[in-house]
Amino acid sequence: MGSKNEMTRKEFLMLTFTLVGTTAAVGACSDDDNNNVDASFGGNNGSAGTTGSGGTTGTGGRGGSGGTGGGGGNTATSCSDPLPETQSASDHTHTLTIAASTVNATSAQTFDTGLAAGHMHMVTLEPAQLTTLKGGGSVTVTSTSSVGHTHVFTVSCH
Repeated sequence: MGSKNEMTRKEFLMLTFTLVGTTAAVGACSDDDNNNVDASFGGNNGSAGTTGSGGTTGTGGRGGSGGTGGGGGNTATSCSDPLPETQSASDHTHTLTIAASTVNATSAQTFDTGLAAGHMHMVTLEPAQLTTLKGGGSVTVTSTSSVGHTHVFTVSCH
């Protein structure tokens, strides 16, 4: 300002713009206490609120225990050795001896009967019959013919 309390034109304009700007900024404030100021006046709109933290997830379930492997071996565990057999009624009896390990064969197996009345027969177990025996079942098989007759045998696995 000048020496006689006079303002220069420059000082007047500076004061005017300073007062006008301050008045405009104060007028932009309201009484609702939300403290928001119009950004066009260079004010601050306030800081953002904080967000909540995420929830935690549950824990996963546990897997079941593994099973045990099956047993190996050369014979079915439920078969007697030799395999039990019976012969249908006849005027004479032949024996038939079949090892329990035979049920593991994958091809036909042929066995001789015991000698009786001066002759023998042969009995053949096919792969399907061996599978039945291995599963604990019974099969009925007819022997070969000898001296004009055959015999019927029932073989089982138990």
